[in-house]
Amino acid sequence: MTTPTVRRPPGPAPRKGGALGRLRYVLNFYLDPMGFVGGRFQRYGDAYFVDSADGSQPGLYVFRHPDHVEQVLVTKARSFSKQHSAFRTIGQVLGNGLLNSDGDTWRRQRRLVQPAFSKQRLTEYAASMVAEADAEVAGWRDGETRDVATSMMEMTLRIVCSTLFGYDSTGDADVVRQAMNGLQTSLGGIPLPLPEVISPSARMIKRSRADLDRIIYRLIDARRPGESHEDLLQRLVDAVDEDGTTLTRKEVRDQLVTLYLAGHETTSNALTWTFHLLAEHPEAEARLHAELDEVLDGRLPTADDLPRLRWTEQCFTEAMRLYPPVYVLSRMAREDVEIGEWHLPAGSEVVIWVWHVHRDPRFWDEPWAFRPERFSPEASEGRPRLAYLPFGAGPRACIGKVFAQWEGTLALATIASKVRLEGTGGNVDLNPRITLAPAGGLEMRVRRR
Repeated sequence: MTTPTVRRPPGPAPRKGGALGRLRYVLNFYLDPMGFVGGRFQRYGDAYFVDSADGSQPGLYVFRHPDHVEQVLVTKARSFSKQHSAFRTIGQVLGNGLLNSDGDTWRRQRRLVQPAFSKQRLTEYAASMVAEADAEVAGWRDGETRDVATSMMEMTLRIVCSTLFGYDSTGDADVVRQAMNGLQTSLGGIPLPLPEVISPSARMIKRSRADLDRIIYRLIDARRPGESHEDLLQRLVDAVDEDGTTLTRKEVRDQLVTLYLAGHETTSNALTWTFHLLAEHPEAEARLHAELDEVLDGRLPTADDLPRLRWTEQCFTEAMRLYPPVYVLSRMAREDVEIGEWHLPAGSEVVIWVWHVHRDPRFWDEPWAFRPERFSPEASEGRPRLAYLPFGAGPRACIGKVFAQWEGTLALATIASKVRLEGTGGNVDLNPRITLAPAGGLEMRVRRR
């Protein structure tokens, strides 16, 4: 049997200069990852290959074309695992939860968690989503300047905690914010080759995990099997799998931490960027207010209003195109596999740059422009399905996709029906770490409507 020819995409030559050469590469990437990767796509095309430092490992394959994306995430998803180096790092905090587990462990977890995101449960959650958004905006004063990023983080944290875990997170908001800031800094910063005992990043990760564990284990230990709570936490405590086993305390912890962080951080960033874009595009904002005035007529929205809040939903959707909270997706080839014309050996790492998929002019007219109308049914016809993937795709797509879409639309409708948010004139820079946030938050001025 002959060994297949290794066909690699073009890519940069192996780095030279030892540690100095690696440091130069790391600095260039971390100072402007979007521009750095975009330059390589411009030079090499839709796929490029980066060899390992010494050539001893299979290397890294980087993709942006929807056809390659569909093969990796959908049609050949079984040939890939989540055991990418990026997940090994974040796994220090998340453990072995739904986001980064694989195989039978992941399938078991998905079975147990899925009912919490059924249509019936989502309809029940909608009222809490609106109530928390209404409570948030009620405290905003006309003319004040506030950090919308922080407000959205605290609001979405309360939503995920009240709906999935049945508790009020208000008293823990500062701890969670500090833990998230620590994780963003340590996991998304420039890696330094320091021993763990003296590494600032390692100490920050350890402290953040300890803070989160203190909250999560308190919730778990307050529950007993068979209690009458109707939420995901109680379901996990009560869960009995097909083989008769139950989840350990650590397994419940890993699921809760994953949903605790992923369930609010991504949506808060998406809403923050939405308000920023609306302030920059007054015509789109005026159309949003006109829709809300017509559909709601001064009342709060409900789940039944969602089919008529089309422009509201399109604004939120377009914001996630321009600023996808999860801007890269990572996989590792568990076996030899063909993607497009390329042969990926087992062990190859794969990165899909969602940011660049979403801004490809072949699939998006004026890709840098904020145009919510591009998500109307008519404008969407003919566009590759995976030219838009803020929630991933395939069997490992985000389990909370519809939860996040409803939450974003209902929260936007609730807040924008009561206030306008104006920019304060400063530059808004990207902070591309674990998720895509505005650097330093987002100061905006409140105007009551």
